[in-house]
Amino acid sequence: MHGVASVGERAVARLRRERPHWRFTDGAPPAGARYSVLVAGRPDEALLSASPALRTLVVPFAGIPAQTAERLADRPGIAVRTLHHTAGPTAELALGLVLAAARALVPADRAMRDGDWTPRFVPPEPTMVLAGHTATVVGYGEVGRRVARGLAALDLRVNAIRAGARGTSGDGVALIHPPRRLPELLRRSRVVVLAVPLSARTTGLIGANELALLPDPAVLVNVARAAVVDESALYQRLLTGKLAAGLDVWWSEASGDGPRTGIAASRFPFHELPNVVLSPHRGGAFSLPEVQRARLTELTRVLDDLSVHSGE
Repeated sequence: MHGVASVGERAVARLRRERPHWRFTDGAPPAGARYSVLVAGRPDEALLSASPALRTLVVPFAGIPAQTAERLADRPGIAVRTLHHTAGPTAELALGLVLAAARALVPADRAMRDGDWTPRFVPPEPTMVLAGHTATVVGYGEVGRRVARGLAALDLRVNAIRAGARGTSGDGVALIHPPRRLPELLRRSRVVVLAVPLSARTTGLIGANELALLPDPAVLVNVARAAVVDESALYQRLLTGKLAAGLDVWWSEASGDGPRTGIAASRFPFHELPNVVLSPHRGGAFSLPEVQRARLTELTRVLDDLSVHSGE
């Protein structure tokens, strides 16, 4: 089994130790490459074309980048596997954003640092109680299911939107609906959590019309991708003061190999709004050692599975 891994030198070294019968090449493809599995989130044309034996691309995180999806469109013979080791941490952050936004924790924290107890007696708007109300989770995959369980534990009635659902069914935690039911569900949702993959169908899924359907007050949390929500429409809706939001994904973000300061997350000043909790795309907690270990464990499991099915 040949592999090209883009998961870091330490990870490749550990894989080589633990699976000595596998063969790896890290970096640029060698001459006469015959790897059958490519581990890369954003492979270039050289990596995708170098080996005629390539049958599987393993994206070492959740979701498929748009550029990768475009390059794979002309390669139907390459199957794609993704990793979901960050599903738990992402769901945790989503629930944290729901609670922080609903109870205006950030404005209250700022006030108390100045010795101001006013938020105890005059809650910042919008401040709301969640129990007994309805929540909708848009995207019912690894993250969405965990978020739904957390919301149900807070005594919310949970609905979920899942692509491919043809009718409404329940799984003991949420009522699962097809995407066409989204407008109806938004009308009665105090909480909406976006955990849907970005695709042509989900880009701009939440626009001005959808935001107008939300009741007052409501909470919108996005741990999916920024482009799922119309940037301008969300900012304008938040200006009314009746919607709170928790945002972990942005329309402009710092990259790991570029500058980390002085980067505006949006063309609109979301940071000036007291009813928004801002998070710098840290839901997956990818820099934490335990998450890095979980990533390698899941990657090993996926490669083991591919090895078994290929007979190698």
